[in-house]
Amino acid sequence: MTQEIQRVSPYFSDPAPANALIDDAGGHFRVHARAYTDQAIFDLEQKQVFSRIWVYMGHESEFGKAGDFKTTHIGLQPVIVSRGEDGQIHVMLNRCVHRGAAVCRELRGNTPHFICPYHAWKYSVDGRLQAISGENDPSGYSASFDKPEGLRKVPRVDHYRGFYFASLNPDVVPLADYLGPTARQLIDRKLAQAPEGKITVQGRPFVAVYKGNWKFQSENIIDGYHFMYTHRSFVQLQAKYGDTTGDFGVHKGGSAAEMSKNRNLGNVTGGVHGHGINQKPVVGYDDFFTGAFAGHFSALRDRYGDEELRWVLGMGAGCIFPTFGLIHNQIRVWRPIGPALTEVTIYPYSLNGAPEEFNQGMLRSHERFYGPAGYGAVDDVEVFALNQQGLSASDDAWLIMERGMEKEKRLDSGEIEGLPSSETVHRAFWRQWRRLMNSN
Repeated sequence: MTQEIQRVSPYFSDPAPANALIDDAGGHFRVHARAYTDQAIFDLEQKQVFSRIWVYMGHESEFGKAGDFKTTHIGLQPVIVSRGEDGQIHVMLNRCVHRGAAVCRELRGNTPHFICPYHAWKYSVDGRLQAISGENDPSGYSASFDKPEGLRKVPRVDHYRGFYFASLNPDVVPLADYLGPTARQLIDRKLAQAPEGKITVQGRPFVAVYKGNWKFQSENIIDGYHFMYTHRSFVQLQAKYGDTTGDFGVHKGGSAAEMSKNRNLGNVTGGVHGHGINQKPVVGYDDFFTGAFAGHFSALRDRYGDEELRWVLGMGAGCIFPTFGLIHNQIRVWRPIGPALTEVTIYPYSLNGAPEEFNQGMLRSHERFYGPAGYGAVDDVEVFALNQQGLSASDDAWLIMERGMEKEKRLDSGEIEGLPSSETVHRAFWRQWRRLMNSN
């Protein structure tokens, strides 16, 4: 049975099946504007998408010792992620079992316990109910009171190489299977850049809120088509000034034409669970073995060999369905707030064991492109808002996602590989979205 959208729409009679929002018949692949704009669809996504699959929670380096915690969300549901005294990572709903108040109001920190701000019920850092205020008062609870165990635990928590995910679905597929070979490869290659094979989230994250749908960010982070156009001002600065812009060699190219050529290297891969991966081999490979960091890169070459190291050092970006991204030396997370409101949080990270000067250079590059005063992120969030604005026009309600369809190839893994600026990854995302939205 398909899930039905119980809402009057200018485009469909009420009710409308969610799969009517994607047209992939006869060589087409088009997505209806209503998939981004309708409140009823947004509400259904909370049940059908975010409550059924793995959602990224945080990196192990954010929880270095017992009592370390952060607050985040699974869709609209607030959760606490913490490291307990047992050393394990726990994920629990940020909701007091008494009267429903959010127990933790801080974004991150360290604490021996959580105390509800309403009636001061006290919970351990792993969510166990430790004390009820006034429990022995004359007007307190009776002897037969059914005392709750504590905060509701999210039923599934797992990690891949220190990246922690949780799921509200106890029957969700194993995380390694969910990621699939290409998403795991991207993570492996990101960690391979570090001599110790690990990363550390550093500093405070950058946070942006834009007036647009959350799926625009999911599409954008692995979109190989927009860069030369959306970020035209940066391309011009890079062509003129090179690394003096503070880019630290991340976007190679001495001219717009050369940058465009470099961005058409590599491939994109659409995963069976909706992930999109964009990987390119590094440009100027031999240059890495001269200069201040030659020893660092030579040691990596000894470990991985030239062929693999070209990919390890290259540009790798991924959207792990639905709302987790990796690009350059950053973790990116976005959360839906409403059909036309999204929060994006960007966490820069350092490479464990890499020279401090190298990590600092990458951080400066990160700030200059993705920071609040940077060249790139402001371009993207402005376009997301313009997208949402444009979708208010109802003359032609379908968005076209057909770039590169005829040059795709299906891999033995079931994943689909496409050319670097094709929309293969977008089609994979939307196929998974449709499967989830129409499943029982």
